[in-house]
Amino acid sequence: MNKQSVNLKGRKILFLIACISLLVALSVSLALALSINKGSVGKNLNASIEDEDNESPSGSIETPSEPTVKTVTFIMPVDGTLSKGYSLVPVFNQTLGRYSSHLALDFIADEGSDVFAVYEGEVSNVTESITQGVTVTIDHGNGLFTVYNSLESVEDISVGKKVQAGDIIGKVSTTNRQEYKDGAHLHFQTLEDGEYINPEKYLVIDAK
Repeated sequence: MNKQSVNLKGRKILFLIACISLLVALSVSLALALSINKGSVGKNLNASIEDEDNESPSGSIETPSEPTVKTVTFIMPVDGTLSKGYSLVPVFNQTLGRYSSHLALDFIADEGSDVFAVYEGEVSNVTESITQGVTVTIDHGNGLFTVYNSLESVEDISVGKKVQAGDIIGKVSTTNRQEYKDGAHLHFQTLEDGEYINPEKYLVIDAK
């Protein structure tokens, strides 16, 4: 075999090796491309499924609903007539003979008339004193309390008792010695976040 034939055969072998290397490189590239594409399709499919899960039956995306704010409305605490309103400006107290603020609503009613819880809640305090008589305090939640003063006590009203609007919590009396000259009446107060407020914020007074 001459030198020229050897060189020709060597070139053919190199060409064959180069072709095989190219085919291997193409195969690897194709396999990688298919693998990446498959992963993308899977991600898109998962995203599509998640989007469908977040959609309402009508096809729109559901959003968290706003919390419902419960409106507080008091019923009348007694079947009576408003005799003295809430006042930060001092008013004359004929029993004490001096002027002072009146952080309550006074309702004249017959002695022994039923006094009602104005709104649902839990009895948080029941006290009795010589000057103010029996006082019942009801916790309505969210910092809102109502106070019923100048009562005659009734059975089954004690701290921790759950009440609904309209439940009887006492009787009208003259036990509030600081206002006894005003006659039998209910001294009704409202506390909000520790401050006495005008009960008419939540109470619509029945016209007589």
